[in-house]
Amino acid sequence: MGIHLGDYLSLNRILFCGAPTKDEVMEELIKVSREDGKVENSEQFKNALHKRESIMSTGIGYGVAIPHVKLGIIEEFFVTIFIHKKGVYWESIDNKPVHFIMLIAGPENQQERYLRILAKLMLVIKKPENRMKLLQCNTKYDVFNIFSIE
Repeated sequence: MGIHLGDYLSLNRILFCGAPTKDEVMEELIKVSREDGKVENSEQFKNALHKRESIMSTGIGYGVAIPHVKLGIIEEFFVTIFIHKKGVYWESIDNKPVHFIMLIAGPENQQERYLRILAKLMLVIKKPENRMKLLQCNTKYDVFNIFSIE
């Protein structure tokens, strides 16, 4: 079962974000996901995201955060990507600002698919040249193309 990130992305869910705090970025993630029709109950979605983040920061280093949630109210996996050119403090393990926020959301009981999507995202983002290209992107099309290649 090959995973193609383009199947989980939408130009509607790729944004350049300038929100000054982690909480404001999270609110934007929730808003964008709801507006794109991926989340019906935004309060339950919001609570689950914040609960997950309170357990341990999803800032994994290298300027990357991967907030994630699996809920019964979500019918199919989706990915929302924010590029934050200035960087935002995320309590990352390396204590550096986050520039790439990649939300993964999907239904419960599909751990394998979640892990495959996560692995594909990591394939793209772990390459320093891709992180450099992403910071230089000026359009959501450019961002979409970088994530769709792998």
